[in-house]
Amino acid sequence: MHPFIHIGGRWVLDSWRVMTSAGVLAGSLVALRVLAGEIGRLRACLLATLMATGALFASHLALGLLQPGPSPLDLHRILVFWGPGHSLFGALLFCPLLLLAVSRIVPGIPFWPAADAFSLGVPLGLFFARIGCYMKGCCWGVPIPEGHPFYGLSVKLIRNHFLTLHPVQLYSAAVALGIFGVLLAVRRRWKTPGLPTALFMLLYAAGRFSLEFFRGDTPPLFGNLTLYQGICLPLFVAGAGLLIFLVRKTPDEAAGAGDQGPGRSPPSEQLG
Repeated sequence: MHPFIHIGGRWVLDSWRVMTSAGVLAGSLVALRVLAGEIGRLRACLLATLMATGALFASHLALGLLQPGPSPLDLHRILVFWGPGHSLFGALLFCPLLLLAVSRIVPGIPFWPAADAFSLGVPLGLFFARIGCYMKGCCWGVPIPEGHPFYGLSVKLIRNHFLTLHPVQLYSAAVALGIFGVLLAVRRRWKTPGLPTALFMLLYAAGRFSLEFFRGDTPPLFGNLTLYQGICLPLFVAGAGLLIFLVRKTPDEAAGAGDQGPGRSPPSEQLG
């Protein structure tokens, strides 16, 4: 583990904060690059800044509510959202509502193209954040058997005993990077609005549900399932429902365009 990064002399940086900041920046730049052609560079920059701030605040608040400490609703803990302790599920719940409100209030900001852009940026940002978790030693895994290919990659002092654990943070980082690659490939081939968002919900829910079996810091709550696995189930169902809706909607729109007859342009093109 490398919880701190030494920059010569007395300068010491928290590795988790550095990597999380890199993740927020990377995810925001991806969304900014996608949105710049849709709504303009200035609007895209302002929207990305707003969404990144909202995501940090909501994820910090969510962890305080899901895993409360001595005073989970302490005002200082809520306001200092850049401090340690975040749950992505808070951002996944709050940010779509925030984006929906912005798209309704501010003209020229379409909801689905913006949601797709941020859905593409989130897994890349999560990749860096999970590397930061590994360096700091948080979000640790369950004990790993000796002889496992990844044995020795993660060692943590738990209850006065050094335990060799599954490097679940690295597993999570690999899954996040894989989701980013899939979404990038899908976006290049299909331009259906909402498709990247639906796929992100499906892939993240399935990946997080599976990874929870290797987590050692999230105790079971529903039988052998953790609270986060319980949250993954409705997220997966919502993503599947959105995907089915989009798949059914696309052929209908294609059929509607074909009904206009050969050689005829859509009304918007006829009007110039």
